[in-house]
Amino acid sequence: MASDELLLLRQRPDWPAAVRELKVRAERHGAAASEAARNYAQVYAGRRGAMVFDVVASRQRRYEQRVLPLVERWASEHAPGSLAVMATSPPDPGTYGLLASEPHTMRTIARNLADLANRLGVDEDRACLAWAENVRGLEHAHGLDPVVGAVKGIGPALFAYLRMRCGADALKPDVRVAKGLRALGFQVPSDQHSIMVVARAAATEIDFDLLALDQLLWLNGA
Repeated sequence: MASDELLLLRQRPDWPAAVRELKVRAERHGAAASEAARNYAQVYAGRRGAMVFDVVASRQRRYEQRVLPLVERWASEHAPGSLAVMATSPPDPGTYGLLASEPHTMRTIARNLADLANRLGVDEDRACLAWAENVRGLEHAHGLDPVVGAVKGIGPALFAYLRMRCGADALKPDVRVAKGLRALGFQVPSDQHSIMVVARAAATEIDFDLLALDQLLWLNGA
């Protein structure tokens, strides 16, 4: 059954043609996008401190050219790159070219997630997945989450991105996603909440998970 939001969006003049374009894209690249989504959380398996670095540093930086080399540098110098390591050895902002506030954000998130792992009696990977699943429904109110969402420096996009990397079904409502949706013909406002609403409805139209839609737009070079 379609949600109220989807029923409303279907009345927009841009919607039918944009959905047709999205379906064509899904037919061409859907299998690769679904495979990428299945493997997404495993990139940082056993290295959840490096994952936190990736998420926080990804804001307003070129990801492949700038962020990934920094993440791998820190991880190689602080093996195994766990949450416990990040909680005690966050990157030096001058050495890594970070804002002064970013290492504190990384350390706080890592400490909170490591504490969650200890409380649950599970390893860091399982704790991260548990957190990501438990905060489902807070996409539009991330500040209500005391573990990550309420940490200074975290907004809706980074909150969603961390959930994705932890293994939950989510989509990062950033400029890239908005651009990709607009290229298909969707009229998408620039605010992150509107991007999430449009993306969720679009994913429903093609029976895709949010993460698979995110990867579909990424693989297409959006």
